[in-house]
Amino acid sequence: MRTTKCASIVAGCISLIIFGLFTMDWFFLIFVTPLIILLFTGVLFFYGRDIEIEAIRSVSNVKVFENDNVEVTLKLKNKGATIGFLELYDTLPDKVGIEKGSNYSALNLKKDEEISLKYEISCPLRGHYLLGPLRLRVRDYLGMFYKETIIENAFDLTVIPSIEEIGDIAVKAKANLYPGIMQTKQSGTGTEFFGLRTYTSGDTFKRINWKSFARWDSLMVNEYELESTTDVIILLDARSIQTIGTIKHNPLEYGIKGATSIASHFLKRRDRVGLIVYGKSEGQLRWVYPESGKKQLYKLIGELVEIQADGHFPLNAAIDTAVTYMLPKKSLIILISSLEGDWSIPGAVERLLALGFNIMVLSPSPADIEYSLCKADVNSKLAYRILSLDRKNSITKLQNKGARVVEWNPTMPLAISLKEVERYQIRR
Repeated sequence: MRTTKCASIVAGCISLIIFGLFTMDWFFLIFVTPLIILLFTGVLFFYGRDIEIEAIRSVSNVKVFENDNVEVTLKLKNKGATIGFLELYDTLPDKVGIEKGSNYSALNLKKDEEISLKYEISCPLRGHYLLGPLRLRVRDYLGMFYKETIIENAFDLTVIPSIEEIGDIAVKAKANLYPGIMQTKQSGTGTEFFGLRTYTSGDTFKRINWKSFARWDSLMVNEYELESTTDVIILLDARSIQTIGTIKHNPLEYGIKGATSIASHFLKRRDRVGLIVYGKSEGQLRWVYPESGKKQLYKLIGELVEIQADGHFPLNAAIDTAVTYMLPKKSLIILISSLEGDWSIPGAVERLLALGFNIMVLSPSPADIEYSLCKADVNSKLAYRILSLDRKNSITKLQNKGARVVEWNPTMPLAISLKEVERYQIRR
């Protein structure tokens, strides 16, 4: 391909030839001759060469958390003739920033020479990213012609939402048959003292309460509180309205971080955790069946990484679909939503409570998000107060229905907001 310099020389030659013929002055035609020879030589020696470069890309980690850095290494080997001027550009996604080095380089490569280039990128936002392809451009010594080639060696990079240690969440739901750490207010296998009962044949001597025997001259044994597991369903609102704010600071992004932290917490307790994401206008729900263990956490994170805000599907319609086969009976449902733009939320919450589910609502406050992003002045403070009052009314409606509502200011750690949650009573 021709550069601007080559195009200028060609245009100049044509102009001189036309002007020489028009004036019948052979001096201009003679002056054009060396320029034509120069162009012909460049075409002859440059266009016959191919770019024979082998490129290998590697990264320090293929899965990282938000705001972590990744080191990218490019190894190049020239299998062709010596290249005097080589430009390379490694294509990066818009949401990735460069911390150290550069994804652009200009260098020369001798025949069979190998070279290694490194740069470091930051990943501020969760998602799946594609690093590459690698674009190469070779120029001739006079800078008149160039060749480009694309090496399709793209690399997948996964950025995981940050996980916050939130401590204990004092909530309860229906107990399962599997052992865990959720206290059930029933006697059984556990570590917390529950009460005393009369000794019966077959009881182990280790459980005999010798102090009560010394006092009442009757054998009594200790009973412990049954520790079991529960089913937790995270119901995530992914409607379009959840993206109010910036690309990084909006209720959906904070909701995904909250969902990841909550899922990690309950899975550490050996509970079963599932996920339902609603929002698409077609009514298509993203659904992960409740299971336990580390594999379930990876599965949930895989779904949460790919979520994009879309549609205006209301909560009550999502419940109509989910309640039949996606929601285990009497499970704990954690609704994560900004509570904006959906008139059906109070009715849907009331319906779930009537069906015997325990409901906790975690609501990232869009008012707090927007107020933290804007410049503090009289108008912004007034708007913040109005939005906060309207939001308080919505939360009060849900609380009157019987749901536990956690208003989360995303500028504060999630653990602080969750401290407000009181223990749920087991609904039977």
